Amino acid sequence: MSAVELQPEMSGQIMTPNDVKPVLQNQPGQTEPVQNQDSKSQQHPLHQYDLTIMQKFYDLCLAKFNEQNPKWKPNEWMHMNPMPAHLSWEQKYEWPNPTCLSQKQRVYEAFARLARESGEPMILLPNFEYGDLMNFDRFLQSMRQDGINSIGKYKHFLNSKDMRKTECDLVVIHPRYGVLLFEVKDCDHFDVKRRSSAKTHLNQARSCFDSIARFIAEVKGFQLSECRLPISEFVALPNVTECPFSNNQNMTVKGDHNTSASSTTSSRSSRQVNFLIKKDLENSAEFAKWWTRSVIEPKTQQFQLAEAANKPNKFDVNLMNLMVGFINNVKNNSILPVVYAQTEDFALSQEAKEHFQPALNIHAEFFKPTHEKCRSWSKVVLLSKDTEKIRRTICLQTLWLLLNDSQKKISVVCSELNKPYYEEFFARQRKVYNSLNNLRIYTNFHSCDSNGQHTIKNNGEVWIFDSAINGSLREVFERVKEMKSYWIFTEQEDLVAQLNTEMTNLDVNLVKLDNEVKQEEFMPLIKFPMRVKCDLLVVSDLISYQQTNLVNKFVKSNTVLNQAMNYQNNGQYDRYHSQQQQLHQLKFNPTKKFRSIKFIRGGSIDNLRTQLKMHDSIVAPVVLVHVGDEDLFKTRDSTKTHEHIKELTTLIREYLPNSFVILSTLMRRRSRSENGIINDVNKGLINFCRQTKSELNCFYMLNNHLEPNYHTQEGRQLTNKGLRVYIDNVLFAVDYFLVRNNKQH
Repeated sequence: MSAVELQPEMSGQIMTPNDVKPVLQNQPGQTEPVQNQDSKSQQHPLHQYDLTIMQKFYDLCLAKFNEQNPKWKPNEWMHMNPMPAHLSWEQKYEWPNPTCLSQKQRVYEAFARLARESGEPMILLPNFEYGDLMNFDRFLQSMRQDGINSIGKYKHFLNSKDMRKTECDLVVIHPRYGVLLFEVKDCDHFDVKRRSSAKTHLNQARSCFDSIARFIAEVKGFQLSECRLPISEFVALPNVTECPFSNNQNMTVKGDHNTSASSTTSSRSSRQVNFLIKKDLENSAEFAKWWTRSVIEPKTQQFQLAEAANKPNKFDVNLMNLMVGFINNVKNNSILPVVYAQTEDFALSQEAKEHFQPALNIHAEFFKPTHEKCRSWSKVVLLSKDTEKIRRTICLQTLWLLLNDSQKKISVVCSELNKPYYEEFFARQRKVYNSLNNLRIYTNFHSCDSNGQHTIKNNGEVWIFDSAINGSLREVFERVKEMKSYWIFTEQEDLVAQLNTEMTNLDVNLVKLDNEVKQEEFMPLIKFPMRVKCDLLVVSDLISYQQTNLVNKFVKSNTVLNQAMNYQNNGQYDRYHSQQQQLHQLKFNPTKKFRSIKFIRGGSIDNLRTQLKMHDSIVAPVVLVHVGDEDLFKTRDSTKTHEHIKELTTLIREYLPNSFVILSTLMRRRSRSENGIINDVNKGLINFCRQTKSELNCFYMLNNHLEPNYHTQEGRQLTNKGLRVYIDNVLFAVDYFLVRNNKQH
C-alpha cells in the first residue's frame, strides 16, 4: 500500500490531518523521504479519492431497489425458475419472473389482463410510433390537392428525418368506444412540465388518428358532422397515489375545429383528460372499476345523448376495420406506389401516338405474402415456373430497395430479351421518382466475376439474377460465393434440389413463388386518384423549385408595368414605348386571388403531357402555360414545336373548360438565328389563339420586352430579376383580359 492510500478499516470515515500522520509512519521497511511543499499537498485527505465510499453508495442503491421491488431477490434472480403451467391467472400475475421496471408495461398488462378476463374486444398498440402513419396520410391527402407533386410526400414518408417524438405510449382500439390514447409518466409528482409534455403528445396523436378517420369517412360519403372517430385521452400515473385534480378540475386540452370529443359536443369546447393512478392498477378488480367509471359510463352517456338528439355517430365497426387495415399496411410498409402505363380504356389515337407516349398512372401495389416475408433477406433463391411473375417480382423488389435505401446499389443481370422490359419499367418510375440512379442492368453474365470491371465490393450492393440469363444455376452459385447480398431467380427445380447442401452452407433461403394462396390472385391494382386544386396553376419549367418563395413574394404586388401598348400593336415590339412604360394599378388583390399557386413541371412537352394525364381532376381558375423551350432547344424545328404546343393547350382546355388559360410566348435570346425560330413559334401561337377563339378561348401573353439576360441561355429558367418582370406580366394579363374583360382577338 502506498503512502497516500487509506487502510481498509479507516475507509468511509472523515479523516483529519492528525489521522493521516500515523498511517504514514506505520509503513514497515520504508524511510520517510524528503518532501517538498507540493508533495505534502498531495497527501492531504481532500486529494485522496476513496472508492469504498462509492461502493457503499452503490450498495445503498441496490438496497433501495430491493425495497421498492420486494419480489426481486438479488441472490436468487439469476437462477432459472420456470413458472408451472397449472397456476391460476392471479398466481401467474404474481410470479416474480420476469421483473418489469417500466411503468408502461404495467399499464399494458392491465389492459391485456382486462381483455382476457372480461372478454372486452381490444387491439393494443404499445409504444405506437405514428410518424410513418402521419406522413403516409399526408401523402394521400396531398394527392387531393397537389396531384403529381404529392409524390414528394411519399418520399418524406420513406426518408423522414424528423427527430421529434411521434410516439404514443399505448393506443387501445375498441370497436364500440373508439380509440383510447395513453401517455404514461414514470413519476410520483405530476408537475407543470410533465403536464405540458402530456398535452403536446396527446394532441399530436389525436390529430393523426382524427385525420385518418376523417379521410376514411369522406371516401364513404359521410359528412364530418355526422361521422367522427371517438377518441379519448388519458394520462397514466402508476406511481401517483392521488389524482392530480379533483372531479371538477380535470386537466383539459384545448380543442379546435377538427378535434371534438364526439359528434354531439361543441367542436370548440375543451376536451377532458382522465387519469389512471396507482390505486387503479393495484389489482384487476380496481382496474375493472376504473374502466367502468372512466370509459364505459361516459361513452354510454354520449351515445344516449346522441340518440336522443337523433344524431348518432356513423363511424361504426366497419369503418374501424378499414382504419385498422390501413394502419397495419402502413406500419409494415406493405404498400408500394408504382407507375404503370395507361390501359386500353384510355388508349391514345393512332395520330396522337406518333407524337406522345401513353399517359401514366400511379397504382397501389400490395406485396404478395411470399414476397413480403423475404424482401429484406440478403441471400435468396426464388423458384417459379411463371416468367412474368419473376420479372414482376424483380421490378418490385428492386424498386422497394431503391426507395427504402437510397445508398444501396442494385445490379440486375438479365438476358437481352428481358432488358427492355426492366428499362421501360424503371423509365416510368423515374417520371415521378428521382432517386433511382443506383441501378445498373447487365446482360453480360461475367459482369459479376470477382475481377469484374463494374463490380463494387461493399456491403451496400445487391445482385439480382434473372432466370433467363445465359448460364446455369450452378454457374451462378460459383460467382456469388463471395457476395454479401444476392437474389437468384430460377425455373430449374431439379438443380435447386441438387444444390440444397451448398445453399445451406451459404445460408441461402429458398422461396417458392408458385406456392401462393388463391386469395392473392384477387388483390387487384388500385389506381390512386390524383387531383390538383389551386388558384393559379403554372404548367412550365420556367420557374425553378428554389424560386417558389420568390413567386409568393412577387405576386403580392398591386402595381405592375403597363403592357397595353404591346397588345394594341398586335404583338409588335416597340422599343421606344418600352422605354417610357408607365405603372398600371391592378383592379384586383392578387394576394387574395392567388392564395395557392402550384406547378406542373416536366421539361419537354411530352413529359408535361404525361404529368397532366396522370391527374383525374384539375381545378384552377387561372392557368399559365409556358412550354416549348426544351423541345425547340433540342430539335430546332419551329413547326413541330408549334404543333406540340397546340396539342398540349387543347388537352389543358379539355381538363379546364371554364378556366382562364394564358399561353405564354417564348422569350428572346442572344442568337439571331434562334430568335428567328422563336418568332415563328410565337406568330403561330398568336394565330392559334385567334383562330380557336370560339372553341378554346385561350389568351396569349407577350414576353418580347424581356431581355435575354432575364433567363438562362437555353431559355429554360428565369433569373430572379427576370422572375419579377415575368410575374408582373402575368398579373397584368389577368387584370387586363380577365378582370377588365378587354378583348384580345
